[in-house]
Amino acid sequence: MDRQTAEQLQRARAGDVEAFAYVATAFREQLVAWARPFTMDAEDAAQEALLVAYAKLGELREPEAFAGWLRVLVRSAAIRQSRRRRPDALEPAEAPVEEMPNAAESRELQQAVHGAVRELTPALAAVIEAHYMRGEKLEEIAHALNLPLGTVKRRLFEAREKLRTMLAGHWTGGDDEWRG
Repeated sequence: MDRQTAEQLQRARAGDVEAFAYVATAFREQLVAWARPFTMDAEDAAQEALLVAYAKLGELREPEAFAGWLRVLVRSAAIRQSRRRRPDALEPAEAPVEEMPNAAESRELQQAVHGAVRELTPALAAVIEAHYMRGEKLEEIAHALNLPLGTVKRRLFEAREKLRTMLAGHWTGGDDEWRG
């Protein structure tokens, strides 16, 4: 994220609506691209994710994690959009109710993830942090680290597998939640 977008994000976290509009515009194309693999209604999913992000912006503890956080929001919104459009989707009354973690569980999970990432080798941690915490594309990571794209993909796979093993006792979601 460039410096001006980061500054606007700080202002948005303080309640500045125009600053959030700037940040939303900066991420708009990326949001649609992130949503596209999950739904045909990528624009709607992007808009829904922005609404959720605005409503929950005060919960974001680490501004540098904004891109990764936003990516998770748009993925969730896209999956919801897709389920709404599927003819075989469950009716709302039949849909399973998932328990949301409380704040303490969420903090515990976040601390566990950060601790596990710190236990990775520096090479694996660098790829995980760039991709998931800063929202960088694999090609961008390869260029920044001066590595072949295949090496970045292998490191990302290896790091995810190690994290999956290290965090097995902390995760209550389905296996699909770990796949990027």
